[in-house]
Amino acid sequence: MNITSVIIICLLYFYGLFLLYVTYLTKKKGDKGAFINNAANSIVFIISITINLILINIINPLSAYFVAFPFDFLMLGFVIVYIPIFYILVIKEKRNINKGKSSVEEFTPRTKDLPLKYDIYRKLTHLIVLGIIFFYFTLGFLIQNFFIYILDFLPSFFIGMFDIGDDIMVFTQNLVVFLVGVSLIGLLTADFTRILKPTYYPLKAVNQILKKKELHMRLGPHISMSIGCFSIILLYGLFQPIGPLIICTSMAMAVFGDTSSNLIGRVIGRKKIRDTSKTYEGLIAGIIVAFVFGVIVLILLHNFYLPRNLGLIFIPLIGAIIIGLIDYLDLEIDDNLSYTCVLSMLLFFSAILLF
Repeated sequence: MNITSVIIICLLYFYGLFLLYVTYLTKKKGDKGAFINNAANSIVFIISITINLILINIINPLSAYFVAFPFDFLMLGFVIVYIPIFYILVIKEKRNINKGKSSVEEFTPRTKDLPLKYDIYRKLTHLIVLGIIFFYFTLGFLIQNFFIYILDFLPSFFIGMFDIGDDIMVFTQNLVVFLVGVSLIGLLTADFTRILKPTYYPLKAVNQILKKKELHMRLGPHISMSIGCFSIILLYGLFQPIGPLIICTSMAMAVFGDTSSNLIGRVIGRKKIRDTSKTYEGLIAGIIVAFVFGVIVLILLHNFYLPRNLGLIFIPLIGAIIIGLIDYLDLEIDDNLSYTCVLSMLLFFSAILLF
Protein backbone atom coordinates (compact mmCIF):
# COMPACT_ATOMS: atom_id res chain seq x y z
CA MET A 1 0.00 0.00 0.00
CA ASN A 2 1.50 3.34 -1.04
CA ILE A 3 1.94 6.30 1.28
CA THR A 4 -0.84 8.41 -0.28
CA SER A 5 -3.36 5.61 0.25
CA VAL A 6 -2.30 5.33 3.91
CA ILE A 7 -2.69 9.09 4.38
CA ILE A 8 -6.16 9.06 2.81
CA ILE A 9 -7.25 6.15 4.98
CA CYS A 10 -5.95 7.89 8.12
CA LEU A 11 -7.66 11.12 7.08
CA LEU A 12 -11.04 9.42 6.66
CA TYR A 13 -10.69 7.59 9.97
CA PHE A 14 -9.77 10.90 11.62
CA TYR A 15 -13.04 12.40 10.41
CA GLY A 16 -14.83 9.26 11.60
CA LEU A 17 -13.34 9.65 15.07
CA PHE A 18 -14.29 13.31 15.10
CA LEU A 19 -17.85 12.28 14.26
CA LEU A 20 -17.75 10.02 17.33
CA TYR A 21 -16.47 12.94 19.40
CA VAL A 22 -19.38 15.13 18.29
CA THR A 23 -21.71 12.23 19.09
CA TYR A 24 -20.20 12.02 22.58
CA LEU A 25 -20.85 15.74 23.09
CA THR A 26 -24.53 15.32 22.18
CA LYS A 27 -24.78 12.49 24.71
CA LYS A 28 -23.18 14.73 27.31
CA LYS A 29 -25.65 17.50 26.51
CA GLY A 30 -28.57 15.09 26.88
CA ASP A 31 -29.89 15.67 23.35
CA LYS A 32 -31.28 12.19 22.65
CA GLY A 33 -32.43 12.83 19.08
CA ALA A 34 -29.13 14.40 18.02
CA PHE A 35 -27.21 11.60 19.74
CA ILE A 36 -29.08 8.86 17.84
CA ASN A 37 -28.69 10.64 14.51
CA ASN A 38 -25.01 11.50 15.00
CA ALA A 39 -24.22 7.99 16.25
CA ALA A 40 -25.87 6.43 13.18
CA ASN A 41 -23.86 8.67 10.85
CA SER A 42 -20.61 7.89 12.69
CA ILE A 43 -21.17 4.13 12.70
CA VAL A 44 -22.19 3.96 9.03
CA PHE A 45 -19.19 6.06 7.97
CA ILE A 46 -16.59 4.08 9.93
CA ILE A 47 -18.04 0.66 9.10
CA SER A 48 -18.24 1.41 5.37
CA ILE A 49 -14.57 2.46 5.27
CA THR A 50 -13.53 -0.65 7.19
CA ILE A 51 -15.58 -3.05 5.06
CA ASN A 52 -14.23 -1.42 1.91
CA LEU A 53 -10.66 -2.02 3.10
CA ILE A 54 -11.49 -5.65 3.82
CA LEU A 55 -13.12 -6.15 0.44
CA ILE A 56 -10.25 -4.49 -1.39
CA ASN A 57 -7.74 -6.79 0.24
CA ILE A 58 -9.86 -9.95 -0.19
CA ILE A 59 -11.42 -9.69 -3.63
CA ASN A 60 -9.56 -6.64 -5.00
CA PRO A 61 -11.83 -6.33 -8.07
CA LEU A 62 -10.42 -2.98 -9.17
CA SER A 63 -6.75 -3.74 -8.47
CA ALA A 64 -6.51 -0.73 -6.18
CA TYR A 65 -5.03 0.02 -2.79
CA PHE A 66 -8.08 1.76 -1.39
CA VAL A 67 -11.45 2.40 -3.05
CA ALA A 68 -9.62 2.86 -6.34
CA PHE A 69 -8.18 6.30 -5.67
CA PRO A 70 -6.13 7.03 -8.81
CA PHE A 71 -6.70 10.67 -7.89
CA ASP A 72 -4.99 10.32 -4.50
CA PHE A 73 -2.70 13.31 -5.09
CA LEU A 74 -5.70 15.43 -6.09
CA MET A 75 -7.51 14.27 -2.94
CA LEU A 76 -4.63 15.33 -0.73
CA GLY A 77 -4.19 18.52 -2.73
CA PHE A 78 -7.81 19.43 -2.11
CA VAL A 79 -7.39 18.96 1.65
CA ILE A 80 -4.16 20.98 1.72
CA VAL A 81 -5.84 23.88 -0.09
CA TYR A 82 -9.33 23.71 1.42
CA ILE A 83 -8.53 23.49 5.14
CA PRO A 84 -6.40 26.69 5.26
CA ILE A 85 -8.95 28.60 3.16
CA PHE A 86 -11.80 27.59 5.45
CA TYR A 87 -9.69 28.45 8.50
CA ILE A 88 -9.08 31.93 7.05
CA LEU A 89 -12.85 32.36 6.63
CA VAL A 90 -13.36 31.39 10.28
CA ILE A 91 -10.70 33.89 11.42
CA LYS A 92 -12.28 36.59 9.27
CA GLU A 93 -15.70 35.90 10.78
CA LYS A 94 -14.20 36.05 14.27
CA ARG A 95 -12.62 39.43 13.54
CA ASN A 96 -15.88 40.79 12.13
CA ILE A 97 -17.71 39.75 15.28
CA ASN A 98 -15.06 41.27 17.52
CA LYS A 99 -15.41 44.52 15.55
CA GLY A 100 -19.19 44.39 15.78
CA LYS A 101 -19.63 43.51 12.13
CA SER A 102 -21.62 40.29 12.24
CA SER A 103 -22.03 39.07 8.68
CA VAL A 104 -25.30 37.11 8.66
CA GLU A 105 -27.54 36.61 11.68
CA GLU A 106 -28.21 33.04 12.66
CA PHE A 107 -31.62 32.03 11.38
CA THR A 108 -33.83 30.40 13.99
CA PRO A 109 -37.22 29.09 12.82
CA ARG A 110 -40.12 30.23 14.99
CA THR A 111 -41.97 26.98 14.46
CA LYS A 112 -41.04 23.31 14.34
CA ASP A 113 -41.27 23.22 10.52
CA LEU A 114 -39.34 25.41 8.11
CA PRO A 115 -41.20 27.96 5.99
CA LEU A 116 -42.18 26.29 2.72
CA LYS A 117 -39.76 28.46 0.71
CA TYR A 118 -36.75 27.30 2.72
CA ASP A 119 -37.99 23.73 2.68
CA ILE A 120 -38.01 23.86 -1.13
CA TYR A 121 -34.45 25.24 -1.12
CA ARG A 122 -33.48 22.41 1.21
CA LYS A 123 -34.91 19.74 -1.08
CA LEU A 124 -33.35 21.27 -4.19
CA THR A 125 -29.90 20.62 -2.69
CA HIS A 126 -30.70 16.89 -2.86
CA LEU A 127 -30.78 17.03 -6.64
CA ILE A 128 -26.98 16.98 -6.58
CA VAL A 129 -27.46 13.21 -6.37
CA LEU A 130 -28.41 13.33 -10.04
CA GLY A 131 -24.89 14.57 -10.68
CA ILE A 132 -23.50 11.35 -9.23
CA ILE A 133 -25.64 9.32 -11.63
CA PHE A 134 -24.49 11.42 -14.60
CA PHE A 135 -20.85 11.01 -13.59
CA TYR A 136 -21.30 7.26 -13.30
CA PHE A 137 -22.92 6.70 -16.67
CA THR A 138 -22.38 9.75 -18.86
CA LEU A 139 -19.93 12.45 -17.82
CA GLY A 140 -17.47 9.95 -16.41
CA PHE A 141 -17.00 8.36 -19.83
CA LEU A 142 -16.45 11.77 -21.45
CA ILE A 143 -13.84 12.69 -18.85
CA GLN A 144 -12.22 9.30 -19.29
CA ASN A 145 -11.86 9.90 -23.03
CA PHE A 146 -10.37 13.32 -22.28
CA PHE A 147 -7.76 11.78 -19.97
CA ILE A 148 -6.94 9.09 -22.52
CA TYR A 149 -6.24 11.86 -25.03
CA ILE A 150 -4.07 14.09 -22.82
CA LEU A 151 -2.08 11.20 -21.27
CA ASP A 152 -0.17 10.87 -24.53
CA PHE A 153 1.29 14.34 -23.91
CA LEU A 154 2.09 13.92 -20.18
CA PRO A 155 5.07 12.35 -18.36
CA SER A 156 4.79 8.75 -17.15
CA PHE A 157 4.18 9.99 -13.58
CA PHE A 158 0.75 11.27 -14.57
CA ILE A 159 -0.06 8.04 -16.39
CA GLY A 160 0.23 6.17 -13.09
CA MET A 161 -1.67 8.89 -11.27
CA PHE A 162 -4.64 8.70 -13.63
CA ASP A 163 -4.57 4.97 -14.38
CA ILE A 164 -7.45 4.29 -16.73
CA GLY A 165 -7.57 0.50 -16.54
CA ASP A 166 -9.17 -1.95 -18.94
CA ASP A 167 -12.70 -1.93 -17.49
CA ILE A 168 -14.72 1.03 -18.75
CA MET A 169 -16.55 1.34 -15.41
CA VAL A 170 -13.39 1.43 -13.28
CA PHE A 171 -12.53 5.03 -14.16
CA THR A 172 -16.06 6.30 -13.51
CA GLN A 173 -16.09 4.46 -10.17
CA ASN A 174 -12.79 6.12 -9.25
CA LEU A 175 -14.07 9.52 -10.32
CA VAL A 176 -17.30 9.27 -8.32
CA VAL A 177 -15.43 8.15 -5.17
CA PHE A 178 -13.08 11.11 -5.52
CA LEU A 179 -15.79 13.72 -6.10
CA VAL A 180 -18.09 12.50 -3.33
CA GLY A 181 -15.09 12.05 -1.01
CA VAL A 182 -13.79 15.60 -1.34
CA SER A 183 -17.34 16.96 -1.05
CA LEU A 184 -17.87 15.03 2.18
CA ILE A 185 -14.61 16.26 3.70
CA GLY A 186 -15.50 19.84 2.83
CA LEU A 187 -19.01 19.55 4.28
CA LEU A 188 -17.84 17.77 7.44
CA THR A 189 -15.20 20.41 8.12
CA ALA A 190 -17.81 23.16 7.83
CA ASP A 191 -20.40 21.34 9.94
CA PHE A 192 -17.91 20.56 12.71
CA THR A 193 -17.26 24.31 12.89
CA ARG A 194 -20.99 25.07 12.96
CA ILE A 195 -21.50 22.66 15.87
CA LEU A 196 -18.41 23.41 17.96
CA LYS A 197 -17.91 27.11 17.18
CA PRO A 198 -21.29 28.38 15.97
CA THR A 199 -20.42 32.02 16.63
CA TYR A 200 -17.47 31.92 14.25
CA TYR A 201 -19.16 29.76 11.62
CA PRO A 202 -18.61 31.68 8.36
CA LEU A 203 -21.53 30.13 6.47
CA LYS A 204 -24.40 31.21 8.72
CA ALA A 205 -26.67 31.70 5.71
CA VAL A 206 -26.82 27.90 5.41
CA ASN A 207 -28.68 27.85 8.74
CA GLN A 208 -31.74 29.12 6.92
CA ILE A 209 -32.42 25.65 5.52
CA LEU A 210 -31.86 23.85 8.83
CA LYS A 211 -34.73 22.82 11.05
CA LYS A 212 -34.87 24.02 14.62
CA LYS A 213 -33.52 20.74 16.03
CA GLU A 214 -30.61 20.85 13.55
CA LEU A 215 -29.26 24.24 14.57
CA HIS A 216 -27.22 23.04 17.52
CA MET A 217 -25.43 19.70 18.08
CA ARG A 218 -27.17 17.64 15.41
CA LEU A 219 -25.38 16.99 12.11
CA GLY A 220 -27.03 18.73 9.19
CA PRO A 221 -29.13 16.81 6.63
CA HIS A 222 -26.52 17.50 3.95
CA ILE A 223 -24.01 15.58 6.07
CA SER A 224 -26.37 12.60 6.38
CA MET A 225 -26.94 12.68 2.63
CA SER A 226 -23.20 12.86 1.89
CA ILE A 227 -22.29 10.09 4.34
CA GLY A 228 -25.12 7.92 2.99
CA CYS A 229 -23.99 8.33 -0.62
CA PHE A 230 -20.28 7.93 0.14
CA SER A 231 -20.87 4.83 2.26
CA ILE A 232 -22.97 2.93 -0.27
CA ILE A 233 -20.47 3.79 -3.01
CA LEU A 234 -17.70 2.28 -0.86
CA LEU A 235 -19.78 -0.79 -0.02
CA TYR A 236 -21.34 -1.66 -3.38
CA GLY A 237 -19.37 0.20 -6.02
CA LEU A 238 -16.71 -2.49 -5.98
CA PHE A 239 -19.18 -5.07 -7.30
CA GLN A 240 -19.14 -4.30 -10.99
CA PRO A 241 -21.42 -4.09 -12.87
CA ILE A 242 -24.42 -4.42 -10.54
CA GLY A 243 -23.13 -2.12 -7.79
CA PRO A 244 -23.24 1.23 -9.64
CA LEU A 245 -26.75 0.45 -10.95
CA ILE A 246 -28.09 -0.21 -7.44
CA ILE A 247 -26.30 2.85 -6.05
CA CYS A 248 -27.88 5.14 -8.64
CA THR A 249 -31.33 3.54 -8.36
CA SER A 250 -31.29 3.76 -4.55
CA MET A 251 -30.18 7.39 -4.48
CA ALA A 252 -32.73 8.49 -7.09
CA MET A 253 -35.60 6.72 -5.30
CA ALA A 254 -34.54 8.07 -1.90
CA VAL A 255 -34.16 11.67 -3.07
CA PHE A 256 -37.33 11.95 -5.13
CA GLY A 257 -39.41 9.86 -2.72
CA ASP A 258 -38.35 12.00 0.25
CA THR A 259 -38.80 15.28 -1.62
CA SER A 260 -42.28 14.47 -2.92
CA SER A 261 -43.40 13.06 0.44
CA ASN A 262 -42.36 16.21 2.25
CA LEU A 263 -43.56 18.86 -0.19
CA ILE A 264 -46.82 17.19 -1.25
CA GLY A 265 -47.59 16.36 2.37
CA ARG A 266 -47.10 20.00 3.35
CA VAL A 267 -49.14 21.42 0.47
CA ILE A 268 -52.16 19.06 0.28
CA GLY A 269 -51.71 16.77 3.29
CA ARG A 270 -54.60 16.68 5.74
CA LYS A 271 -54.50 13.42 7.66
CA LYS A 272 -51.59 13.34 10.13
CA ILE A 273 -49.54 10.21 10.86
CA ARG A 274 -49.88 9.89 14.64
CA ASP A 275 -48.64 13.08 16.32
CA THR A 276 -45.97 13.85 13.72
CA SER A 277 -45.90 16.56 11.07
CA LYS A 278 -46.06 13.91 8.34
CA THR A 279 -49.27 13.04 6.51
CA TYR A 280 -50.67 9.96 4.82
CA GLU A 281 -51.08 11.92 1.60
CA GLY A 282 -47.35 12.68 1.62
CA LEU A 283 -46.54 9.08 2.50
CA ILE A 284 -48.50 7.72 -0.46
CA ALA A 285 -47.03 10.34 -2.80
CA GLY A 286 -43.50 9.42 -1.70
CA ILE A 287 -44.11 5.72 -2.35
CA ILE A 288 -45.55 6.34 -5.83
CA VAL A 289 -42.88 8.83 -6.92
CA ALA A 290 -40.06 6.63 -5.58
CA PHE A 291 -41.41 3.65 -7.53
CA VAL A 292 -41.76 5.68 -10.75
CA PHE A 293 -38.22 7.07 -10.55
CA GLY A 294 -36.85 3.63 -9.73
CA VAL A 295 -38.38 2.30 -12.95
CA ILE A 296 -37.16 5.34 -14.91
CA VAL A 297 -33.55 4.88 -13.76
CA LEU A 298 -33.56 1.18 -14.64
CA ILE A 299 -35.02 1.94 -18.08
CA LEU A 300 -32.51 4.71 -18.77
CA LEU A 301 -29.64 2.42 -17.82
CA HIS A 302 -30.94 -0.67 -19.62
CA ASN A 303 -28.07 -0.46 -22.09
CA PHE A 304 -25.69 -1.16 -19.21
CA TYR A 305 -27.69 -3.75 -17.26
CA LEU A 306 -30.94 -5.44 -18.20
CA PRO A 307 -33.21 -6.72 -15.39
CA ARG A 308 -34.71 -10.17 -15.74
CA ASN A 309 -37.55 -12.02 -14.02
CA LEU A 310 -39.63 -8.83 -13.81
CA GLY A 311 -36.79 -7.11 -11.96
CA LEU A 312 -37.76 -3.85 -13.65
CA ILE A 313 -40.93 -3.87 -11.53
CA PHE A 314 -39.95 -5.81 -8.41
CA ILE A 315 -36.79 -3.87 -7.52
CA PRO A 316 -38.45 -0.41 -7.55
CA LEU A 317 -41.49 -1.90 -5.80
CA ILE A 318 -39.36 -3.28 -2.96
CA GLY A 319 -37.58 0.06 -2.66
CA ALA A 320 -40.82 2.06 -2.64
CA ILE A 321 -42.29 -0.11 0.12
CA ILE A 322 -39.13 0.33 2.23
CA ILE A 323 -39.27 4.11 1.76
CA GLY A 324 -42.91 4.14 2.83
CA LEU A 325 -42.14 2.04 5.91
CA ILE A 326 -39.24 4.25 7.04
CA ASP A 327 -41.32 7.37 6.41
CA TYR A 328 -44.18 5.95 8.49
CA LEU A 329 -41.87 5.00 11.40
CA ASP A 330 -40.45 8.56 11.52
CA LEU A 331 -37.11 7.55 13.03
CA GLU A 332 -34.76 9.93 14.82
CA ILE A 333 -32.14 9.08 12.20
CA ASP A 334 -32.18 11.53 9.31
CA ASP A 335 -34.13 10.22 6.31
CA ASN A 336 -31.22 11.12 4.04
CA LEU A 337 -29.13 8.45 5.75
CA SER A 338 -31.73 5.80 6.56
CA TYR A 339 -33.38 5.84 3.11
CA THR A 340 -30.09 5.54 1.24
CA CYS A 341 -28.41 2.89 3.40
CA VAL A 342 -31.37 0.59 4.07
CA LEU A 343 -32.67 0.89 0.52
CA SER A 344 -29.35 0.16 -1.16
CA MET A 345 -28.69 -2.89 1.05
CA LEU A 346 -32.05 -4.50 0.33
CA LEU A 347 -31.99 -3.62 -3.37
CA PHE A 348 -28.45 -4.94 -3.77
CA PHE A 349 -29.27 -8.39 -2.44
CA SER A 350 -32.60 -8.43 -4.27
CA ALA A 351 -30.92 -7.49 -7.53
CA ILE A 352 -28.49 -10.39 -7.24
CA LEU A 353 -31.52 -12.67 -7.65
CA LEU A 354 -33.35 -10.59 -10.23
CA PHE A 355 -30.57 -9.56 -12.66
